[in-house]
Amino acid sequence: MLKVGLTGDVGAGKSTLCGVWRGMGADVVDADAIAKKMWFLPEVRQKAEARWGAGFLDGSFKEALGRIAEKIFTDDEEYEFAAALIHGPVMAEMKRMIDCSESAWVVAEVPLLYEYGVPRWIDGVVYAAAPFEKRVERNKSRGWDAGEILRRERMLLPRAEKMRLADWVLENSGTEDEWRAKARALGQFFIKISEKF
Repeated sequence: MLKVGLTGDVGAGKSTLCGVWRGMGADVVDADAIAKKMWFLPEVRQKAEARWGAGFLDGSFKEALGRIAEKIFTDDEEYEFAAALIHGPVMAEMKRMIDCSESAWVVAEVPLLYEYGVPRWIDGVVYAAAPFEKRVERNKSRGWDAGEILRRERMLLPRAEKMRLADWVLENSGTEDEWRAKARALGQFFIKISEKF
């Protein structure tokens, strides 16, 4: 099985890449989706509320995740606490899911892949990049403005460093159709490589 790590700029189009590759036969495992659910596991919730106060995760799923984001993206210590609490279990669950996959190639989408170390089981990493203005436009649907993107990215390694470390860099600076075409081209390469595994 070929295991491809996917990371990149906030709002660069990683979800579109995953959608195209899923359509080409890849099994996609999303670290963010796993992490969001893990916050509500009893042992994780207990530690979070011991630090942030009883009832911090009460209310709707969306409201609780909003409070978490507000807490961790404005304070370095809280960010480190959250990362230490969640990252290890998320990566362990990703590996478990990937080990159970029957696909010839798997995409592990991990926003903090370089921040916390690329695991040994990843065969190569794709970095999705896009101009800042384009990312601001894409994130309007999330309710994020330029300030929110900068607030989230200030905790991350510099993008130039991550792009240098990546095995493949895809630049999303054109149209949606062009981005999908780039995804398909790289996907075809992964399919050929996976046949050798």
